[in-house]
Amino acid sequence: MNLENAKPHTQINLDRFYEELKVRYTYLFKNNSEYAYAAQHTTPEQLARKMTLGLEQGTANKDGAGIKSTCAALGIAYTYKAIRAFLTAQ
Repeated sequence: MNLENAKPHTQINLDRFYEELKVRYTYLFKNNSEYAYAAQHTTPEQLARKMTLGLEQGTANKDGAGIKSTCAALGIAYTYKAIRAFLTAQ
């Protein structure tokens, strides 16, 4: 994933988060009716990119099954502070 706005030292964790979130959104788009609207207007890849960058920059909402399950899979506490710490780790 090309995250042109990402800081160089954060690229590895941003990539890890993005890749996991993309998998979660792919599943949710197919299996969760709450994601039906999103599935009609974007792709899992586009949404994962937008949310990953938004969380890194502090502009995205963490609420939702995709972010929550991604945090669980990566061992990140489900808080803004913990998510940003992971995404900006050096």
